[in-house]
Amino acid sequence: MKKFEIELKWASAFTAISIAWVYFEKFLGYHDGMVSSQAIFSFWLMIPQALIYVVAIRQKRERYYNGEITWQKAFISGVVLSAIIAGLSPAAIYIMLEFVSPDFLANIVEAKAEQGMPREGLRQIYNLNSMVTQAIFNNLGTGVFFSAIIALFLKNKKV
Repeated sequence: MKKFEIELKWASAFTAISIAWVYFEKFLGYHDGMVSSQAIFSFWLMIPQALIYVVAIRQKRERYYNGEITWQKAFISGVVLSAIIAGLSPAAIYIMLEFVSPDFLANIVEAKAEQGMPREGLRQIYNLNSMVTQAIFNNLGTGVFFSAIIALFLKNKKV
């Protein structure tokens, strides 16, 4: 477990920031009156999320690998981080949808239905199970992408 201590710490920070972001969105009205613009506003969350990958991989390089890391080891660290984040995402989504913003799914279905989309199809897209599945795969996909790019910049040892 000591081997992945850094990734676990930063995955927890990633999850906490994501939950805090949902509070922020709700406070600004993106979960009720401006729900149709929520996805655009949520895009900005990728900046602090990417920064967490940078800090986590840099910390792995400095503290675990004594300042030297290959692209492969940096990438693997990022992928492990992504997997832990994906594992934490069902709990985070549950907290977000049940406690932080319980009306979010109903509000987004209503907003999209007003735009002419069928409600039944929207309910299949916007429900707890679907959101959990999307979160897992989105966190894995973006995490692997972030990891590959960030590892290029943080590597400092030739194989």
